[in-house]
Amino acid sequence: MSETFDLAAAARARQAPPSFDEANGLEPLARVSDADEFRAAYAKVKSGEWDATKWQGFRLRFGLYGQLQPNVHMLRIKVPGGLLPFDWARTVAEANRKFAGAKIHVSTRQDLQIYFIKPDDAPDLLQFLYERGLTSREACGNTLRNMTSCQLAGICPREHVDAGKVADRLALSWIRHPLVQHMPRKFKITVSGCETDCASSSIHDLGLVALRDASGRPGFKAYAGGGTGGIAVPAALVADFVEEKDLPAVVEALVRIHQRYSNRRNRNQARIKFVNKRFGAEKFRALFEEEFARTKTMPQRPWQPLDWRQGENAPEPTSPGGVVQQHNGKVAVVAKPELGLLSSDEMDQFVAIAEQNGAAGLRTTRDQNLVIEGLKPEVVEKVVAAVRALGFGVEKHPGDVANVIACPGTTTCGIGITTSQTFGLEVQKLATNYAAKPNLNIKISGCQNGCGLHHVADFGFRGMGKKIGSRNAPHYQIYVGGEERKNGHLGLLGPVVPARLAKRALELLLDGYAAGKQGDESVRDWSLRLGKDGIRALIEPVEKEVDPANEGLFFDFGEDWEFMPPAGRTAECAAATADDDVQKDLADDALISTDRALAAGQNDRARDFADLGFRYSAQRLRIRAMMPGAEDDSEEMAISGVRSAYPSDAEVIGALDGYLAARAKLSQKDGQIDALREALALWQDTVEDVIAKPVAAAGFAGFGAGLDDSAGGSVLDMIKGR
Repeated sequence: MSETFDLAAAARARQAPPSFDEANGLEPLARVSDADEFRAAYAKVKSGEWDATKWQGFRLRFGLYGQLQPNVHMLRIKVPGGLLPFDWARTVAEANRKFAGAKIHVSTRQDLQIYFIKPDDAPDLLQFLYERGLTSREACGNTLRNMTSCQLAGICPREHVDAGKVADRLALSWIRHPLVQHMPRKFKITVSGCETDCASSSIHDLGLVALRDASGRPGFKAYAGGGTGGIAVPAALVADFVEEKDLPAVVEALVRIHQRYSNRRNRNQARIKFVNKRFGAEKFRALFEEEFARTKTMPQRPWQPLDWRQGENAPEPTSPGGVVQQHNGKVAVVAKPELGLLSSDEMDQFVAIAEQNGAAGLRTTRDQNLVIEGLKPEVVEKVVAAVRALGFGVEKHPGDVANVIACPGTTTCGIGITTSQTFGLEVQKLATNYAAKPNLNIKISGCQNGCGLHHVADFGFRGMGKKIGSRNAPHYQIYVGGEERKNGHLGLLGPVVPARLAKRALELLLDGYAAGKQGDESVRDWSLRLGKDGIRALIEPVEKEVDPANEGLFFDFGEDWEFMPPAGRTAECAAATADDDVQKDLADDALISTDRALAAGQNDRARDFADLGFRYSAQRLRIRAMMPGAEDDSEEMAISGVRSAYPSDAEVIGALDGYLAARAKLSQKDGQIDALREALALWQDTVEDVIAKPVAAAGFAGFGAGLDDSAGGSVLDMIKGR
C-alpha cells in the first residue's frame, strides 16, 4: 500500500441496505424511491446511455414485460400470498383505466397483470402504484417472484396456518435484497397451509407445507428443486421439519445453492431444478442441509410469530369452490371471472359488493379466481346474487362453473405459440356439469413454459407448432392425469393434435373416461391403466381428420391469418443480465453477509464473505476494462488483471493494496477483522466510483484502431470492398 494512502481517512460512507437489522424492521413492499429509480433508468435509455440489453434486465426486475405487440408492455403487479386489500384492487382498476388497454388478468401466480402500456407511460404508472402501496418490483426477471399460497388460504378449515400471510412475510423478508436481483434464473416459492398441499409444492423451486410434528410443534416441511416447463422435475424433500422463524434462512440457503451451482451460460438449463436433477435428490438434500446449517446461525430479517390452529378433518377443497364455510364461523365466496379476466369497472363493482356487505378482504388464487372472505352468513345469498350479476361464476354445486385455466398465449405473450385463451373459452362447456368428475380441471398453456400449469391438470394442453404436410400448423400436446397436490404426479404424455381438432380430442377423452373408468377411479389411475396406446386409440377418429387439404387446420382459434411459429424468440423471463449488474449485487450481498457473520461472532466466515466481495468487485473492473476472464479464475489472475488495467490509478491500486494488507495482517494474527471489513468497504466504494465514470474514448484506442465510420474511413472501405 502507498505510504501516502490513509485507509482510516478514506473510510466508506456507504451503508449496507437495512437488511437483517431488527431496529429497522421489515422492508416495505412498495417504496416511492423505487419509482424514482425506474424513472431515472428510463431517462438513461431515452438518452442512449443504456443499451437495450441493460434496459431489458432492469425493467423486468420492475415487472415490465414485453408483449407480442410492438411498442407496448405488460405490467405484472405483485400480490404476495394473494392478499388483496380493497384499496389495492381499486388502485389496479384505476391504473388499468388510465394507463393500459385491456382487461385485468389474475395470473396463476396470484399476480394482477395489465396490458398495452406505452413505454413513455410506464414511469407515471409505477409512480401511481407505488405511492398507493402496490409494487411490481421483482415480479419478472431472474428474481424471487411473487410468493403464492393455497387457494383457500386464511379461510380453509383444514389449514394449520394462513399460508397467504406466510408468503407475504417471506416477500417482505427478501424484497430488494441484492442476492436475489440477478440470479441465474427466476425462483418461485409457494406455501401450503396444511398437508393437503393445495399450493402444489412439488412443482416449485421451493414449496413449504405447514404441519405439526409428532409432538404437536408447528412448523413446515420443505420441498425444493421442482418445476414444469420444457423439462418437468419433481421436487425433492429437503427438510422434514423447520421452525417458522427459520423460513428466511431456508430461502437463503436455497438461493445460495442456486447462485453457486446453477448454469449461468445456458438459460434453458438455469433453474434450480437442474441442480436437483444433476446431483440427485439425496445429494441435493445434503447440499441444502449443509448450507441451511450455516445460514440459520446468522442474523435474518425479523420474523413475527404466526397464528397457528389445529386443522379440522374437513373435505379437501376443490376449485372454484363457490360458497365456503370458514374455520372462524364466517363465510367466503369464490368468484370465477372467465379465465381470470375482468374489466376495471367489473373490479370496482366487485370491490363494492365486498365492502358494502362487510367483507374482511379479498384474495386472488392460483386458479385465476377471486375470493371475498369474512362475510356474515346472513349476507351470503345477497353477495352471491350480486357477483353472478357481474357475470362471474359462483358454484352452486361442484362443477357447475367450469374450472378452465389458460395463460394469455398469443393474445399478448411474446413467445406464445397458440391462442390458449380462445381455446379455453371453446372448451368451457365441456368442463361444466361433467358427471363423471364434477371437479374436472382443464389447463392450457400457449407454449412449453407451462404458465397455464398443463402438466398438473386432469386434461392439459400445451401449444406447439408442427407441420401438416409441408406447412406449419398450430397444435396441442395433450397431457392426461396430472395431480398438482401429489409430488411427481405429472400428466401422462398423450398425442399431439392440430389446435382446431383439440376440442374434438377432448370430447373423445371425456367420453372415454366417463364410459371406461372403474368405480371411483381417478383420471390419473384411468390414464395409467390405459397407457399411451389406449389414450391414442380413444382419439383415433381425430387423427383420421388430419388432412393437408383442410385449410382450416392452418388457422388457430379466433385468428384470420395463417399460422406461423414464433421465429426463435427467447422468453424475456430468461433474459440475460449485464455482467456488471450481477457482480455488483453479489459484491453487495457479500458485504452484507460479512456484517451478518461479524454480528454472529463468526470471524472466519466473515473473512470468507469478504474475500467473495473482493473478488466480485475486482471482476467488475476487469469487465469494464474488457479483459477476458471467467468466474473460476484464480484470485491471482483477478489481482493481476486489475493491476495491469489500472496501473496509474492511485485510488484503485491503493484500495486494492489496502484490502490485501488488511487480510495479510489478519492471517498473521496481527490484524483485526473489523479492519478487513472497512478495507473491503473502501475497495467496493472505489470500484463503484470507477464504474460510474464515463469511459474515455482513448481508453479503447487499442480495440478500435482504424474503425472509423466517417466518409473514407476503414469501415466504409470494408463495406464497399476497398
